[in-house]
Amino acid sequence: MERLKINFKGRVQGVGFRFQAFRIANNLNLTGNVKNMYDGSVVVHAQGKRRNIDAFIDAIKNERFIRVESVDIMKLEVDDSEKSFEILY
Repeated sequence: MERLKINFKGRVQGVGFRFQAFRIANNLNLTGNVKNMYDGSVVVHAQGKRRNIDAFIDAIKNERFIRVESVDIMKLEVDDSEKSFEILY
C-alpha cells in the first residue's frame, strides 16, 4: 500500500479530468482525492497498490481530451482511515 501526491500539468483543467480521475480511481480500487489548483494544474492524492497507481497515471495520460505535459510525484504517509476517492472543489 502506498500513497502518492501526483501533480499533473498541461491541458488538465476544463477537460473532464476530475471526473475521469474519479472513475478510473474507483475502477482501480484507489482511495484519495483530486483537485484543480489555481496554477492550472491538477493534484491527485492516490492511495492503493503501486501497480494500480501506475495504471491510474497511464490511464489519465491516455484520456482523449486530456494532454499531460508533466507529472510530479511525491510519496506521502499512508492514511489508514481513508475509505473512498473524492472530487474536491
